[in-house]
Amino acid sequence: MNKKKARSANSTVSAVASNINLLWASFFIEELIRHGITDFCIAPGSRSTPLTLAVANHKKATHHLHFDERGLAFLALGLCQSSQRPVVIITTSGTAVANLYPAVIEARQSGLPLIIISADRPADLINCGANQAIDQQGLFANYPIFFSQIVQPSTEININYLLTTIDHGLDSQQNHPAPIHFNIAFAEPLYPSEKMVDYSDYLSSLKKWRKNNLPFTEYINRQTFKLANEHSLSDKKVLIILAKTPCTEEAKAVVQFAKTHQFPLLADIQSSQSGAENNLAYYDLLLINDNFNKQLQQADVIIQFGERLVSKRLLLLIKEANGALYLVHESQQRIDANHQLDKRFNCTATQWIEVQQFSVIKSDWFDNIQHSYQQLAKQVVEPFLAQQPLSEITIIKQLDALLIADNPLFIGNSMPIRLTDMVMNTNQAHIFTNRGASGIDGLLATTIGIAKNSKKITTLLIGDNSFLYDLNSLALLKQLETAFIIIVINNDGGAIFNLLPVPEKLKQTFYQLPHGLSFKASCDQFCIDYHNPNQLADFKAIYNQCLQRKHSLIEITLENQQTTIQLEQLKEQIKYATP
Repeated sequence: MNKKKARSANSTVSAVASNINLLWASFFIEELIRHGITDFCIAPGSRSTPLTLAVANHKKATHHLHFDERGLAFLALGLCQSSQRPVVIITTSGTAVANLYPAVIEARQSGLPLIIISADRPADLINCGANQAIDQQGLFANYPIFFSQIVQPSTEININYLLTTIDHGLDSQQNHPAPIHFNIAFAEPLYPSEKMVDYSDYLSSLKKWRKNNLPFTEYINRQTFKLANEHSLSDKKVLIILAKTPCTEEAKAVVQFAKTHQFPLLADIQSSQSGAENNLAYYDLLLINDNFNKQLQQADVIIQFGERLVSKRLLLLIKEANGALYLVHESQQRIDANHQLDKRFNCTATQWIEVQQFSVIKSDWFDNIQHSYQQLAKQVVEPFLAQQPLSEITIIKQLDALLIADNPLFIGNSMPIRLTDMVMNTNQAHIFTNRGASGIDGLLATTIGIAKNSKKITTLLIGDNSFLYDLNSLALLKQLETAFIIIVINNDGGAIFNLLPVPEKLKQTFYQLPHGLSFKASCDQFCIDYHNPNQLADFKAIYNQCLQRKHSLIEITLENQQTTIQLEQLKEQIKYATP
């Protein structure tokens, strides 16, 4: 949230408004703009009219509109992920606010700075049967890291209170990226009228603020992070794990650090660096091999850079490791599900790397892991995949070769993210996920938000249930100017339950929920090009064609058990293989 210098000595905000609600709302939006926040996602509603008009009338505000608050929130999540800047969501009162809950949870778990501004009924209309009035205070429980119930606008309240409250919330968010929530009660009138009121006397305490473009309060971080050199790593076996990081530059710095010091590297698919030449490709599958596991267990220190990991086998390796565990991540978020961290460095990867000074010691341990087992993986995994017909795994492997450098790829939860982490080795695409809470809701809307911000050809890899859950967000596609490709893996329900120990007799009825649906009609409804290839070569040709079109959906229709059978066959080959 950059503090911008004042550009002129003239007042930047008017003291004239139709009513106090419109005045407060205009100052609310102005203060956000002064913090460098420009993206506002708005759902239609009457009670939020003062805020909506304030955005619409501000020259520096960019608005994004959607009729569905749930989809709107995930759209904002995508914008936030892609831009790495706070994004505002504005809703009217009632259940409109409640529909934001899944995205608020995801934002908290992923450390994304969403700003929720919900319009509310005034206090005298709560708990008395008034229309569209619910208790909105604390609606999202402890998921926002900051909540403020802003009082009903009134000339009896010093307006400095509004600005300092906003600044306080934004400072909390800057120190701890996560959602924050402002709930503001508006009593009628909500709309402008021909009669205008001059509030200059009321605004006398804001004389200085109104003559510049700076936030009302400037927060200065008095804490400076100083790292001591980790000389103790010089004679250690160090294993580097690269998870999801805030930006590609940070991830690349970790890749180079591991390469320079000859440390084995395991790059999670979310890092966008799984295709790095020094990454141990197919490590998730290799962890099935006991000998490989034992080699990694020799690590004296495991250093994880970034957030959550996808691979359960890797998480188990970390849990069972005897060596020390370090985590490097700049947020204050707790990332220690196993409660075993030895050292936590609250800084960026580059800040940590810059102060490291120790010699490179070439070891047989590194050579054995990096070369012998990497060669073993390629000798087993790649020939196996080359022999397989069209399947979820082979589609992912083929997509690996088709991705365009630096273009976004969003990977859906459940099976897609697990399989891409197993077999996709790419540092071409910019990988995005919603792994904070790992829900299947809002994935399409999130991806469209990413596409809106990046303005690049964007691909979404998603399962059929996840896609069904967010079908109405297809309406958002008309807001995109660039090509958008949806790859839906349709195995008729939750195929992931084939990998879980659910009761076999109850699996279909209570877990997988087969639907028997195709997505062609949905494509017709939303004017999207539809394709349904049944050969791998056809998929490649169709994907390349879609790059030249606007909006396309490629449906891969598969038998529900196919992926499970393939994985079992592959695991059996890896389990007993030796380098």
